[in-house]
Amino acid sequence: MKKIRILGIVAIILMIGSITIHFEKDWRDFKEGYEEGARKHNNDIPGELYRVSLWVEPTETMPNDTIYNDVVKQNVPFHVSEITTYVQPSKWFTLVVMCMTVSGLAFLYGFCCFVRLLVEVSRKNVFCQRNVWRIRCIVYSYTALAACIDWWAWMLGNAAMAQAQIPGYEILGLGEETSSWLPIIMLIILTECFAVGVKMKEEQDLTI
Repeated sequence: MKKIRILGIVAIILMIGSITIHFEKDWRDFKEGYEEGARKHNNDIPGELYRVSLWVEPTETMPNDTIYNDVVKQNVPFHVSEITTYVQPSKWFTLVVMCMTVSGLAFLYGFCCFVRLLVEVSRKNVFCQRNVWRIRCIVYSYTALAACIDWWAWMLGNAAMAQAQIPGYEILGLGEETSSWLPIIMLIILTECFAVGVKMKEEQDLTI
């Protein structure tokens, strides 16, 4: 139990550290979003358009652009790999945003369940249905949030592929990282294995 308590404390510290490290980036994204709203108002950018970052690749027939390198004292080739533009997503985008909001709130509640789970484990109360429910809340809320984020990325990526055209470049997809689903699937399997173990323990206790 002492090892589990230590690991739980380390996990909470790492989560808080990760939130702290990414706070600057999140604040910058919030600031950019606020400034973007002001630019839309001043530059008459339609409000239904959403800013997206796209990975692009130059076509084979396009000659390389060059920039001057001060070290080698000559022009060297370069090409653009990522751009930012505006696209109009489908009418289902509002539903995606709503689902992301709900799943985000559920994930915050799941984090509270995670803390409560560590408290119960420290009290040597491990194999019970309440802990099964808490673990499921943690894992499935995170799964729902990851699915919504990937759904959002997929929808914007499809809209960009259909609407944006860049002469000399091919759009590869949305410039956002997608969720890693292998760890998520493993967490779901482990969660259900724990639930089966708790059920077997309860049936064994009733038999005794």
